Amino acid sequence: MTNYVNGHIFTGENETAFVDAMQVVDGRVTWTGATPDAPQTDNVVDLKHQTVLPGLLDIHTHPKYIADALHGVACTPPEINSISDMQAALRKSPEYGQGADVWLEGWGFDETKLAEHRTPTVDDLDAVTTDQPIFIYRSDCHSSIGNSKALAMAGITADTPDPEGGHIGHFADGRPNGYMQEVAASQLLIRAKSAQNYQQDVTNMRNTSDHYLANGLVAIGELMGRKQPYDSLRLYQDAMAAGFKPQTAIYYVWDELKNDPDPILPTENENLTIAGVKVFMDGSISGETAWNQQPYPSGKNGIQLTTGTDLMAAVTFARDHQLQVAVHAMGDAAIQLILDTTDQVTPWLSDRPSIRIEHATLLSDAMLHQIQAAKMQYALVTQPIFYFAEDESYRAYLSPQQFKTAYRIKSMLETTATALSSDAPCTPWAEPDSPFIAMQAAVNRTAVNGDVVNADEAISIGQAVLAYTKWAAEIAGLSDSGQLTVGKRADFVVLNQNPFTVVAEKIGETRVKRTWIKGQCVYEDQ
Repeated sequence: MTNYVNGHIFTGENETAFVDAMQVVDGRVTWTGATPDAPQTDNVVDLKHQTVLPGLLDIHTHPKYIADALHGVACTPPEINSISDMQAALRKSPEYGQGADVWLEGWGFDETKLAEHRTPTVDDLDAVTTDQPIFIYRSDCHSSIGNSKALAMAGITADTPDPEGGHIGHFADGRPNGYMQEVAASQLLIRAKSAQNYQQDVTNMRNTSDHYLANGLVAIGELMGRKQPYDSLRLYQDAMAAGFKPQTAIYYVWDELKNDPDPILPTENENLTIAGVKVFMDGSISGETAWNQQPYPSGKNGIQLTTGTDLMAAVTFARDHQLQVAVHAMGDAAIQLILDTTDQVTPWLSDRPSIRIEHATLLSDAMLHQIQAAKMQYALVTQPIFYFAEDESYRAYLSPQQFKTAYRIKSMLETTATALSSDAPCTPWAEPDSPFIAMQAAVNRTAVNGDVVNADEAISIGQAVLAYTKWAAEIAGLSDSGQLTVGKRADFVVLNQNPFTVVAEKIGETRVKRTWIKGQCVYEDQ
């Protein structure tokens, strides 16, 4: 039994709910109120008027990608601004020169932010080394590049056919140019990399634990669950046995799952659940592959990755297994197809929305009305970090009319259940999953370049915090999390400043000093 007193504790019941003190017994909150009224106990922690939030939840992220990125090279501004910068950074990687079986990895490049204004090629990476394989995620984590050693290890030649939903880039002479467009193509390199050293992947995942805890993230959604080259469930089980601490909910990619004969079975571990099915409807705005009704300046409308028929197959599977469907959709054509296909389907889950629309980047008034009027219970999970870090791409690739429909967070909240998340590391920003940078962007709607993005869609800091706590928990079905109220898990963070009172442009400077999970301090800033 421990009392935490003299604090500024946000309970998460609503956007203005604060108390001075709380009591924790056996990892759960048993009382909240004013410090003088706290029940008697010998174990007392003086919070010294610091701000406390419920533990934060990032319900759309890619921990396996984060695990790769943390020991890889950040190919993002402000350090990396050209292909030559990228080459130099790869040569400084600790893995450089460590042997033919050691991969050099990187993440976060956006060709529009590079001085050369083009995607790096296999030749650019071969200039670094041809002895070691190189793999680098594009900023959207849909596409990637590899050097000749990586392509060879994946068995990719001039004659390799495009995988369904992806494209292997080629030079004019037919030689693969190293560019792997969209998830299906990138997976060819990822599988070759992961198949080589499973134990290294477990170690990398274990090492991400402190990264999440340092950001105050006590629960995460793995939105890229895989069956090949190994089962993601096995990876998390082994990583948790090695010390990985955040609660994790796995969503398996439908394109792999639909052809897998093994049924998905629930786990008995409260910290690890199989939560849903992930469906890709399209790509990304910055990659010009989000499926839009209006064409990009190139004349293309993006790509459609899933038909309405296949989406319904995923819905049927999820209903039969009592799983949630999370649908990646950035373009308005993709979102419209989701709504037209599923809006009259009866929800099958009682503890959370049955269908989540991930990103929901471009939403018209008509779409919002359709969501509100639907029989289906939808949730919207969106990412302010995208317009914060990628504003130039959105301005370049969207018409003014389209741009006005981008990331309508206030309208989302007025329509249906909504949460904020990161999709990390899928953006060209060095701190892609900082909740407080995302909150700042949601509150002041200002990109890193100073551009104001649809200011009328700003939300309050209280709403932004709820979108990372209570509302995220409700959408993800994490009923024990997201609030510091009686009966809930005692998962909480102590901050270096009060984000509710600082000016909006300083919210992103908020840092976590300590993180608790079930009443145990699991992280302390040094």
